[in-house]
Amino acid sequence: VAVCDVVQERIDSAAEMVGKKYAERIKSGAYKGVEKYADFRKLLDHKGLDAVVIATPDHWHAIPCLAAAKAKKHIFCEKPLTHHV
Repeated sequence: VAVCDVVQERIDSAAEMVGKKYAERIKSGAYKGVEKYADFRKLLDHKGLDAVVIATPDHWHAIPCLAAAKAKKHIFCEKPLTHHV
């Protein structure tokens, strides 16, 4: 549905990679590509989004996870989720 990163080159690369994979799977021509976001808070407003993968540096996991939880999205987060239990 969408990709998000703060670096434009990584957004473009991810969108191209995802777009290519989906276009291969959906041969009907109905696939229109992914949306690109530089701000994860705007990504969470996307209507077709029901889950997120948090793959940020370790010290940035908590903020996007909390925002995704408040937006009632399913969350897959890379370890470690916290520094302290």
